Amino acid sequence: MASPTFTLSFVGTPSFYNGTAQTEVVPSVYPVAINGRPYLIDTKSGKYVRSHEPRVRDSTDDSTSPGEAAINPGGLWRRGQDSWHYGAGQQYSDTAEAQDYRFYKSKGINPWVKGQFSLHHATKLSLSSASTNLFMCTVKASNGTEYVYVADNATLKYSTNPFASSPTWTSVTTGSPGTAITALETNGTNVFVGYTSNDIYYTTPGSASVAIFYPSSGSSGKTYTGFGYAKGWGFASVGHDLYVIGTVTGQSHKVFYPDTGTAHDATLTWVGAAAGQGAVYVGAYSGVRSSIYKLVLKTDATGFDLPVVALELPVGEVVSSVYGYLGGILVGTNKGVRYCTADANNNLLAGALIPTSGSVNDFIAEDKYVWFTWTNYDGTSSGLGRLDLSVYIAPNTPAFATDLMYASTAAVKSVTTFDSKRLFAISGVGVIAEDVATLVSTGNIEFGIYRWGIPDRKFVAKMDVRTEPLKGTVEALLQNDQSDYASLGTFNSANDIEYTYNGSDVKTIEAGFKLVLTPTDNVSPVVTRWMARAYAAPFRSEVFSIPCLLHQKIRPRDRDIYMDPEQELDTLNSLIHSPKIITLQLGTRSYSVIVEDVEWVPVDSTGNTWSWDGTATVTMRSTEN
Repeated sequence: MASPTFTLSFVGTPSFYNGTAQTEVVPSVYPVAINGRPYLIDTKSGKYVRSHEPRVRDSTDDSTSPGEAAINPGGLWRRGQDSWHYGAGQQYSDTAEAQDYRFYKSKGINPWVKGQFSLHHATKLSLSSASTNLFMCTVKASNGTEYVYVADNATLKYSTNPFASSPTWTSVTTGSPGTAITALETNGTNVFVGYTSNDIYYTTPGSASVAIFYPSSGSSGKTYTGFGYAKGWGFASVGHDLYVIGTVTGQSHKVFYPDTGTAHDATLTWVGAAAGQGAVYVGAYSGVRSSIYKLVLKTDATGFDLPVVALELPVGEVVSSVYGYLGGILVGTNKGVRYCTADANNNLLAGALIPTSGSVNDFIAEDKYVWFTWTNYDGTSSGLGRLDLSVYIAPNTPAFATDLMYASTAAVKSVTTFDSKRLFAISGVGVIAEDVATLVSTGNIEFGIYRWGIPDRKFVAKMDVRTEPLKGTVEALLQNDQSDYASLGTFNSANDIEYTYNGSDVKTIEAGFKLVLTPTDNVSPVVTRWMARAYAAPFRSEVFSIPCLLHQKIRPRDRDIYMDPEQELDTLNSLIHSPKIITLQLGTRSYSVIVEDVEWVPVDSTGNTWSWDGTATVTMRSTEN
């Protein structure tokens, strides 16, 4: 493009196509330059404007049930929840895949009542023990008395009052072979005990003695592990051999698999047994490979067909327990829990892994819930997790959350139910009881990370909490861009039902929210809703509307300078046709901009060529970030 002709040249103007052009004649001579081309401003046109693009666009809510989208987007944007009964495990809470009524994680919180959450029961030590083989089971005597049994090294102990302030634990020593207990199970009537190198013994509820059960005569001096009871049969293993053991007169007692002469993996370890709808399922692992085998009962009920693999777990996920309840099979592994259902051929269909921080060693169920052991949950506590089999967050994946906890990071070995309350055993600590008379001293729940549907920055201006008439305190905490949580304050006005915390003006891409509940006089706060209100603060481009005088003769600083208006207009229009980032100089400041529009208003023609003088109003948008 040819350069325009001036009586006095533009001093120091770089070439047009540079893209970063500036000129030294602004602001000394001219007030404005666009891509290095200086111009006078037509101040009389009234079109010289500087503004910012709108923060948000207009929006409407066309749903039949107006919700948060119906709120004016020009105000504070809302995110919140009014129920948490879909459980934990959702770190990002307002993505397209997020589910209502889920949260990220909790401790000491009961989220299972729809529409609210509150503090959970505390726990207490029922039996102190340094043993690491704390297997447990519960059995009810014919007179209705309930007994909980625990293996305490070489001693079998029982209690009928494990939740008492001073529980009584009775040792069963008569007839005991005196070696460490390796397994413990009940068929609902008797208790079966495996002893190291001393086979299987049994006892009846409340009896002071144990007696040899298998072999029924003599002794083979074997160590049985992996006890299980399903469909009226007992299951146990000795090394890589799986035994099916009848629990009533006339049923067989023998090595079941592998049978004599069958090639097999000598490193195989069997883990428990669980009853499904059409089969018994037994877990086994060898190294880092695990499988769940199905055993189908023969039509004459005299035994089972040989085991066939019904499910293979991912390599590195090592089975540690199996449990059957209401037709489903729960598999505990070194990485968490999987819930499985059977197909028409009794093969298992596994749900997604519910991750834990340690091996899941045991399960127990009541009503719609299943509890599982959760070792070293957070670096300070071990305890239980809970599944709700009435709510599924994905196929074969029930809702879950943490449950009872105790201040130890040691392995949780077993769990049982006694009088509709939970007991669990921690290795080297003892038996831990649910303390229904006492709440935890504090509990917390993290709701997950929110982004408000935009990648731009925003800040959380307010956080609101609604409760039942307040008992105790509710502290709110805010996390910006996964930094440490910072307290927003504490709601402690007795019997009030709403409170608003002041947020933070720190700009963030994503924010996390946490509430900490503390009881008063052993009464928990009951939270029914929380809501965070954020102000979207994206980068807002500045919009410049500059009316540039394009006259054949202009007079900056009392000096006549001549230009070609048509050529200048072509130069400006070329920035519309071939957009790029250029420099706008306004006085002493410079901006990176993109030209969006050029409006040409001619005012007078000169000469005989119908060349026009006029004003070119150039609209530009800044690109700074």
